[in-house]
Amino acid sequence: MLITRQLGYEGPSGTLFENVDLSLDSSAKKRVAIVGKNGCGKSTLIKLLKGELEPSAGAVNCSHEVISHLHQDINFPDETMLVGAYLESKLEEEWMSYKIDMVYEELGLAPEIALVELNKLSGGQRVRIGLAELLLQDPTILLLDEPTNHLDQESIAWLQGFITGFNGTVAFVSHDRHFINAVANQIWEITPRHSIEIYGCKYDQFLVERYDRYQKMLAAHEFSQREVTELEEWLAENANHPKYKFTATVAQKKKALERLEKKAPPEPVPDPRVRMRDLASAQAGTVLNLKIERKSFGEKHLLEGVDLKIASGERVLLRGPNGSGKTTLLQILCGEDKDFVGTRQAREKVKVGYLKQFSQLNPEATVLEEFGRWTIFDHTHTRNILAGYLFPAELIDEKIKKLSYGQQRRLEFAILLTNKPDLLLLDEPTNHLDIFLREDLERFLLEQDVAMVIISHDSYFVSKIGITRTLTLK
Repeated sequence: MLITRQLGYEGPSGTLFENVDLSLDSSAKKRVAIVGKNGCGKSTLIKLLKGELEPSAGAVNCSHEVISHLHQDINFPDETMLVGAYLESKLEEEWMSYKIDMVYEELGLAPEIALVELNKLSGGQRVRIGLAELLLQDPTILLLDEPTNHLDQESIAWLQGFITGFNGTVAFVSHDRHFINAVANQIWEITPRHSIEIYGCKYDQFLVERYDRYQKMLAAHEFSQREVTELEEWLAENANHPKYKFTATVAQKKKALERLEKKAPPEPVPDPRVRMRDLASAQAGTVLNLKIERKSFGEKHLLEGVDLKIASGERVLLRGPNGSGKTTLLQILCGEDKDFVGTRQAREKVKVGYLKQFSQLNPEATVLEEFGRWTIFDHTHTRNILAGYLFPAELIDEKIKKLSYGQQRRLEFAILLTNKPDLLLLDEPTNHLDIFLREDLERFLLEQDVAMVIISHDSYFVSKIGITRTLTLK
């Protein structure tokens, strides 16, 4: 069993959590989803549970469990190695190579994968090879950090089945609401009060119970404050009144006030919400017209016969398996990739905003410097905009490499939307965004009338943003 006692951790920006008692037991076969706002410490918690970080307070104790950790971004030490050679290097003894064949079968991988270079793997294949490395350790508890990132729907469905069938306990970080609801039977929420609330239910029921708990906490806090106010008002009016001055009543009231103030339940902290400023009203008509006769990489024809006309207000969803050319099509729409046979005609002075799947931010720059590099605003205005994207004053001078992936994504959105594009090209926009920010983004996009072309494997997100047309690539 893995147990934490009075666990606490201080991050660079302050307390992430404190006095946390948790347990994971492989025999219980729990499926635990760890949720919370970006930067609250979800990845940190997993590293503490694995023993990769030392707690600031309390302890993590583990007995009779083998714990394996799949990191958020799967990087292999030597990307040019063949898959087979890489997995063989992870075996304790050479004679154990039979375990690799067993793992291939368990993960639905053909034996031929052994001859593929690691850098040639798709996102879904990288996750499977990452899991293969873990399974060679015969784990009883799996800790998975954002395992659905960069996966297509087929890979997500496979991962869902794998986690459901795993003979042990799995704790995972994910912001994919459909995935959490399908897999998790327990929710751990890291709250703004630096505690961890446990819900023994699926995600849909978690939302209901979470709201009920918030309302009960708010009611208890307000009731307590009314009692405090009543006592304070009584003392202000009567402490020196002749009727009570020489009796025990005043002393009793003061003691009652002290007790109330000490035991008063804290005011619940509402979820932080991003303030995204509306984009300019779009000019009606066609924004961009694209015809691709052929787009090739060497002898491989990736895109052929694409005829795409995008009008203001349209929300076009690009679908297709990994490797079908979705990101390449966005690069052509943006004007970044001109190496194709065909034509791209954009409306005069159209402003294109392109959010790439992977961060393009300078890791050595500060938040303020990077925002200023891509936008034109005075210092005060910049600070106000960044505050709206949940970057307080103490964070804007932080280097980007020290931000969480979710905070980096939030900064990319601040830059993208502040420049008020006429055409939004969004490649997996919800990657790394927490559940609450995904809801903010869904509401925002639904209210805008600019043209959008979107790649997303987040089916919950897609269902909320009013897609008008779907283009499927083979």
